[in-house]
Amino acid sequence: MGYDMFVQRFERGDAGPIAGEAFRAVFEPHVDRRQPELSYWHISLDDGGTADVYATVADDTLDSLMISRFSPGLVLDMLVEFIGLADAVVLPPGCPTLLAHEGQRHHLPAELRADAVVVQMGADVERVLESC
Repeated sequence: MGYDMFVQRFERGDAGPIAGEAFRAVFEPHVDRRQPELSYWHISLDDGGTADVYATVADDTLDSLMISRFSPGLVLDMLVEFIGLADAVVLPPGCPTLLAHEGQRHHLPAELRADAVVVQMGADVERVLESC
């Protein structure tokens, strides 16, 4: 899938920090290349899926994460796992915001709340992306 999606955590309508621990737990076991000076991590998974991830972990937090040039399948399952652990949401361009759980809706900025959808697995993300 050829576009970029941003991952952000929100608290009372404002951007909040994302736990670095969640990033390390979900993404680091699958990193096969990294360029720290560019905040770049390349992910490879057992189903042949890959993704480019851009994130800077500082003081055990990150402000946001961008996933780019990602494959369907396990990559999107991993993304859903990450947003659940990090209590974050996915902001795909031109599509509804993707929530890990319904309780996140009231923390979103008002303009993102109405159309937001809860995703529980990568296949849910694929369906949303295909419908946009």
